[in-house]
Amino acid sequence: MKRRDVMKTMAGAAVAAVPVAVIHAGNNWVAAHDAAQGQATEGPQDLYTETYKGRTITVSRTAETVHIDNKPLHLMKLGDGAYLSAMCHYRIESTPLAAGRQAVDELRGANLLPSAAHHA
Repeated sequence: MKRRDVMKTMAGAAVAAVPVAVIHAGNNWVAAHDAAQGQATEGPQDLYTETYKGRTITVSRTAETVHIDNKPLHLMKLGDGAYLSAMCHYRIESTPLAAGRQAVDELRGANLLPSAAHHA
């Protein structure tokens, strides 16, 4: 086997391993970031409240609703237990809280505006 062939094989293996390493590192960062950023409090009525980047995110565990600074975030639950928000409908999140955090990131300090009203 030529040295060139060995180098090509090693480079291909390295390229294939990079996405796995990036995903693993991202998951570790999210877990550490959650612990460091979130100042959570348990409230009545099965509510979870967290301050994230200066914004208050409230999640109802039973109703699976999310509020950012007491304004509702339109959230859609997908069949596989994932969530999409109106703020970032191209990124699927694993929990309503993660979708709320992503919405805060997308808002970049702006206020959340109410979504269009649904007529009955």
